[in-house]
Amino acid sequence: MKILLETVAAFIGTIAFSVLFIVPKKQYWICGLVGSAGWIVYAFAALKFSEVTASFLATVVIVLLARILAVIRKVPTNVIMIPGIFPIVPGIGIYDMIYNLMMGDTVLGMHKGLEVMKIIGAIVLGIIVVFSLPNRLFRKPKKLRSTNFVHNAD
Repeated sequence: MKILLETVAAFIGTIAFSVLFIVPKKQYWICGLVGSAGWIVYAFAALKFSEVTASFLATVVIVLLARILAVIRKVPTNVIMIPGIFPIVPGIGIYDMIYNLMMGDTVLGMHKGLEVMKIIGAIVLGIIVVFSLPNRLFRKPKKLRSTNFVHNAD
C-alpha cells in the first residue's frame, strides 16, 4: 500500500514539475507515467539493493521510456526525461547534508554528502548508458514511418 501511495505522489509530483518546466500540456500524462514508472523501479530495487543501485536502475528505465516515448510523441527526449527523473532526485539527502553541516555535525553532513554524490553519479551514469545506445534502436520501423501508401483499385 505504501508503494502505491508513493507512486501516486510521484505521478502528481512529476506532472507538477512538468508544469514548472513548461512542458507542453499534451505531454503531462506521459511525463507522469514515466516518473511513476521510475519510482516503482526505484522502490522495488531499494528493497533489495542500495539506494545508489536503485537510482541507477530507475534512471535507466526512465531514460529508456523517455527515448521511446519521445519518438512516439514527436518531442525531444528531454521534455519527458527531465520531469521523469524528478521523483528520484535525492533532494532530502541534500537537505540533510546542509542541515547537519549547519548544525555542526560535520561527520554526518559529509557522510550524507558522499551518499548524495554517489546517487547523483548513478543518475548521470544511467543517462549516459542509455544515451550511448544507437538512435536507430529508437526509430520507428520504416514500414510505420512511410506515409506513401499506394492503394491500387484493381
